[in-house]
Order: sequence, then C-alpha cells, then structure tokens
Amino acid sequence: MRSHRKITWLCCFAAPLALAGCGGGSGGGGGPGGVTNEFVKFPIAANAPTKITGKGQEASFDQGGISAFAAGDVSADVTVDENNEVTSVALKTATNGTMTWNGNNAEMSSNFGGRILKGESNDGNRIVGVGDPEANGFEYQTYGAWLDENAGKVGVFSVGAVTPAANVPDSGTATFKGTAGGIYHDGTDDPQAMTANATLDVDFENAKANFKTTDTVLETGANDDLNMTTGDLDIADGGFSGAVSTTNGMAGNVDGRFYGTGTDAAKEVGGTFVLTGGGATMAGGYGAVKQP
Repeated sequence: MRSHRKITWLCCFAAPLALAGCGGGSGGGGGPGGVTNEFVKFPIAANAPTKITGKGQEASFDQGGISAFAAGDVSADVTVDENNEVTSVALKTATNGTMTWNGNNAEMSSNFGGRILKGESNDGNRIVGVGDPEANGFEYQTYGAWLDENAGKVGVFSVGAVTPAANVPDSGTATFKGTAGGIYHDGTDDPQAMTANATLDVDFENAKANFKTTDTVLETGANDDLNMTTGDLDIADGGFSGAVSTTNGMAGNVDGRFYGTGTDAAKEVGGTFVLTGGGATMAGGYGAVKQP
C-alpha cells in the first residue's frame, strides 16, 4: 500500500464526520441532531486518560488487498485538555495490541474545519481517524478507523457508554440520524475513504431495527451504488446484528448497540459494518442520534 494513499484515506475520513481537533479547535455546530453541549457525559476528566470500550472489526492488508474482517472488543484511552480537545488516543484492539497517538510520538492535527482528528505517528506508519462527537451531536459515543502499516493491519470501531439491555425501551418507535464512514477497497487500487448519511428506524415494541445509508461518497466522487440497506434486524440483549447489502450487490453484516445512560438511555446508536462482493471490501462505523 503506498504511503500517500494511506495518509489520504484516513485524513479524508469524511466531510460529514467530525473529530475533536488538537491545536485547531473543536468542530463546532452542525451535527445530525444539533449540538447541545460538549462531549463530557462519560465523564472525561481533563489531562487524565478515560477508557471508552466498544466493538471493532479488523483485518490484514497488503498490496493484494484486505483479508476477511474479524470482530473483537476494542477500548480507547482518550485524554483531553482543559478545553475538552483530544490530546492523546490509545486504541487497544483484539489482535493488534495497543496503538498510541499523542504529541510525543505523533502529529495530531485537526482536519476539514475541525471535523476530523487525525493522529499520524512520526514514522508515518500508524494512523487513526476519529469522528468528533461534538460536531456530530454525540454525547455518548464515537467511531473511527485505523491503519498500522508495520503490522499490516487495518480496522474500524464503535466505542461509547452502552445502554444496559434492561434499560433499552420496550415500547414506542424512534428514528436515529447520523453518519457512516470507513474504507472501500475495490481489490485493485489503493483503499479509499467512504462516507454516507445514516438512518436507523427502530420499533422498540416489536424489537426490530432497520438500517440504511444514503449519499455515499468516495474520494473519487459520489457513488450511490454503495448505499446500504437491511431488512428487519432483531434487537436482543440491548443490541442487534444482521445482513446488509448495497445497491450494487455487495453483502455482509452490520451490528449496533444503543448508547446513553440514565434518563438518556438509548438516546444514540452506533456500530460497525463489513461488506464484500465482486472482489471489493467496504468496512466502517456509524453513529446516529435519536430525533425529536
């Protein structure tokens, strides 16, 4: 994989996405649910790492392409400064150990008007891109993508404060809106960033969810053939998973879990997806906020 493209697809992780920026200010308003306050509901104390757990997918890669993704637990130790801006991310994955990006070993930069935090190691071989919770209107979650060229690994993740299964509503319906983003590789060229709008319609009473994306964009331009849809996904144990497909026939799996605690139970939803077809792979994460 060529270094230039490697840097590009994570740096360009999405126009609609957002990450708290280091040295460049936070993303500001404009998230899918509107921004009501900063990302402090974990809570995250200044200048001390806060562990945020979640789920991820990771795979091996080389010049021949990306291997099959495997699911596993993920945790992120996130440190913010007094202005609630991210200064360090230490991501621990199921097979690749702990990868750390901070001002001592990496360049931390705010990209796309403060909507993306990119951490790139000084040798250029490890990169992480994370969506800015504040700019997306997230209070309890975020998602992102990472690449470790030294280990030949790539991954995606969704982390946050999960709503306990007992606190997920069992009546009513809700619509969640947000964004999705990740990696698309056609099996021949270098990987590209992909982004999309995401919607999840939930029928809590019947324990069903329906996921879809629209307005998918690659680095090379709009590609609605990669829009995703599902049938009914069964909600069980506070989360869900099931089959997802694209307009052009790629197929795979999407998972999700509800985020939020206390009176904000199931206020948000997020997860990951992996699809293959025709020699191509698309993998990423998504997050969405309950609409009024």
